[in-house]
Amino acid sequence: MKLLLVDDEDFIRKGMCYTIPWEEHGLEVFEASNGAEALDIALRIRPDIVLTDISMPVMDGFELTRKLNQTLPDTKVIVLTAYDTHHNLKEAIDVQVSGFLVKNADSQEILDAVLKLKSELEEERLHSRKMNQIQEIFNENQMLIKSTLIHRYLKKEVSFSHFSRKCTDLDLDLSHVPVAFALIQCSCTDEKYAVGQLLQYFRSYSPLCFFIENHVAVLILDTSRNEFTALSMQQLLPSIQPFVFGNFIAVMTGIQSYQDLPPAFQLLQQTLSRCFWNTDVPYIMITPTERFETSEKITPYDHEKNIMKAMISGNTDELAAQFKEYYEFMKTHKALREDFLDSALRLVIFASSVRKDEINIEEFDSLIHEAETPLELLELVSSLFLAAPSEAAPSSQMPPALAYMKEHYADDLHLEDVAKVVYLSPGYFCRIFKRATGYSFKEYLHYLRIEKAKELITKTDYKYYEIAEMVGYKNYKYFSSYFSKLTGCSAREYRQRNSR
Repeated sequence: MKLLLVDDEDFIRKGMCYTIPWEEHGLEVFEASNGAEALDIALRIRPDIVLTDISMPVMDGFELTRKLNQTLPDTKVIVLTAYDTHHNLKEAIDVQVSGFLVKNADSQEILDAVLKLKSELEEERLHSRKMNQIQEIFNENQMLIKSTLIHRYLKKEVSFSHFSRKCTDLDLDLSHVPVAFALIQCSCTDEKYAVGQLLQYFRSYSPLCFFIENHVAVLILDTSRNEFTALSMQQLLPSIQPFVFGNFIAVMTGIQSYQDLPPAFQLLQQTLSRCFWNTDVPYIMITPTERFETSEKITPYDHEKNIMKAMISGNTDELAAQFKEYYEFMKTHKALREDFLDSALRLVIFASSVRKDEINIEEFDSLIHEAETPLELLELVSSLFLAAPSEAAPSSQMPPALAYMKEHYADDLHLEDVAKVVYLSPGYFCRIFKRATGYSFKEYLHYLRIEKAKELITKTDYKYYEIAEMVGYKNYKYFSSYFSKLTGCSAREYRQRNSR
């Protein structure tokens, strides 16, 4: 710490400077002969403690203390006086000095007074550092704190009054209404990255965004100045589609109060589950007045049993018929995706127990959870029952499949198209494709397109929208989003870094 000694009497000042072992106690000493000189030095060196005489020419100790309080409020001041008078004590209190000593105090008393003040400063600074650390931790985790509070409120674990009080503490303004509310199930497992992208794309609506279970992003959008419409969603869709699992987007507009968020959340969860069967639309948008019939948990055990019987009997036609009935049952009852997945896994476990070849159940479980539509899910499961080709097949069937994809990546290519080329069912082809490449079919198709785009960007002068069309993206925004997702930069940045 820095100590500034101020006294117009050289003998006293030099005596304090050289007879007291300041350095042994971690103090660096500076000198000044009057208040004005001391103020100039103080502004330059920013001392921690000033030990000053009261009576001095040019500027006395009390005036120096006043000016230090204004310019260096963290600096502590001890005043020295030859006379311990009532006036001096009152003046010292008025200017808020940190210590008061008479000049006839011995060296030890002076040292003790300074060390006491030094210890107080160290405690204050330690406390200040701890408070700053707490503040930094709070700032870094404020989004987590906000999202946890909102999620608990949405699940009705806290009351609105508690929620609104906490929002005040967290600077969450609940007066900006109406709001739009969205649930988006994401395919991207890097939730921090996905949040950053969603915040960027919805930035004009001052969004709050966080994830809950099953990779579902919650978005609360301020629409008090900027209405969110179906057109708004259509414009945003190409940008966010690379992060969305299938068509699992549910949006509610026109929410007039934050008190309506919990029932809106419940309704949006039902809406999101209905995206599974509404495969002809890219999202579902509703208003707070809409209601759905409550979906009952289905029990397709009889249909599962019939499929198992047909498999054991070896009657392929009967098996195909039972799968058709099973699917119609699921479709008629609009089975929740979770229920369909549970049922599919039961069938997988049964098939693995009766087939001669070994089935990796964990791998298959992962595959069926990647299925975005009911038909994809049915194809995967039925491929275990309706055919049992040799597991060595991928070595001969994958090369022509991959070659076909590399030739036709710019076309409107689907998994079924490629499966047909190598004479396999879509479900079985999906399984062996993931095992052989490590990618899902859609992931690999985007990988091929973006790799070709990178080549065109660095080796040609085509415009970016022209390259997008050449590699199979009819909408430039889709191309831009997938390019950023797979390369970590925009097409423009990629050209700047890697141009010939």
